[in-house]
Amino acid sequence: MATNNRNVTLTGLARRFVDDGLLDEETAKDAFLQASQNRIPLITYLTQNHLADSSKLAFSAAMEFGVSVMDLDAFLPEMMPEKVVDEKLLRKHNALPLYKRGNRLFIAVSDPTNIQALDEIKFNTGLSTDAILVDDAKLRAAIDRYLE
Repeated sequence: MATNNRNVTLTGLARRFVDDGLLDEETAKDAFLQASQNRIPLITYLTQNHLADSSKLAFSAAMEFGVSVMDLDAFLPEMMPEKVVDEKLLRKHNALPLYKRGNRLFIAVSDPTNIQALDEIKFNTGLSTDAILVDDAKLRAAIDRYLE
């Protein structure tokens, strides 16, 4: 990838991934630029291109944002609420409704910085949303199974 990385200053998750030893500086800068150009989350770009282990990325992101990581394997698909969120929104935001409690919908996401996903789902469902951080690779597979 022939991108000029000299002017890129790593912050946030990209910096955290370098500090945690998951990526070297140049790979992180290039991935950051490519993810931005492709308009996809950095975590998704890294896992789709096999640049870092998705479970390690999830734990690193959890440490950065002070949140917990849930294992999607612990959730039974038949317990997940059906037809609560439009398929297009789920695919667009790489999100999955895990459970509903009262007027709150708990959403699995792999990118803790994607506040737009929660806001859009909240607007479309009329439910308050809470994010639950999960492994990106497992999330994409779970979304495919959920929408079958």
